[in-house]
Amino acid sequence: MSKETITAEQCAELLKCTTAQVEELTRKGELPGIKFGRSWIYVKVDLLEYLAERARAEAAERRLDLQKRLKQASASLAPPVKPRRKTPPALPQVLHMMTTGAVQGQRP
Repeated sequence: MSKETITAEQCAELLKCTTAQVEELTRKGELPGIKFGRSWIYVKVDLLEYLAERARAEAAERRLDLQKRLKQASASLAPPVKPRRKTPPALPQVLHMMTTGAVQGQRP
């Protein structure tokens, strides 16, 4: 693989932006380039690696954002969960018979 070097103008054409934007990104340290005299020089392979890395990072961000939005949407659409009623404890046998009228001669 050749380590072809390109100028800021060629880099701008590759990135579909202006030369001023390329030089600004390079000064900020976002684009890999080297100042040679009054011009910036870029290694084309490094720029393509930078683009691929940035594209993967942005795609991962978009996936996470989509997952968050889907999770929020499904949570807002789901009906609220009602707590189940607990069954009351069993009454002692004597009380049970009294309340059901099983004991003769007595009323509940």
